Amino acid sequence: AQADIRWLVREVRKLYNLGSRHPEPPAAAIYDALTGLLSGGAYGVRFAMARARAGRNKKMFAVMSIDVPVGKSVTAGTLSEQEAEETLKQIAVRLTACVRETDTVARIDHEKFAVILEDLAVPDHAERVKQKVTEALAQPINLGQRSAQAESSISLQFYQTSRPAGASLH
Repeated sequence: AQADIRWLVREVRKLYNLGSRHPEPPAAAIYDALTGLLSGGAYGVRFAMARARAGRNKKMFAVMSIDVPVGKSVTAGTLSEQEAEETLKQIAVRLTACVRETDTVARIDHEKFAVILEDLAVPDHAERVKQKVTEALAQPINLGQRSAQAESSISLQFYQTSRPAGASLH
């Protein structure tokens, strides 16, 4: 827990840029400029909060990691930089459409997204969301005069607190 708290303090300091020149955090520290989703630093804070809430409420949550390697398509010449950016924007819209308003969707790196699914009654709920995301990302992406297929890799990690004896996940 102490390591988590130290990490969280570092992330909050990054977000708020503790200099006197910036009394409020710049929007770029919280939101990804390209997609409008939360940034990696803001995601870290949300993850720590989800973990704390899950522990306090004895609930489970899941984190879905989504890798979308559009950079290799740019390198191979099958996508331009602008098309790669448009692909990432459309992926962000699709991810947001697949989750509840209370879930967290973030772009945590150039080609990586993450989703925090909180307050899960059973693991199947997260598995259904993963299936919706898989289906949404399998659809062709409209790039004006042509379309592209986004390659993706999706993983799901569950976080749970200790449950009273006799309690089950299903």
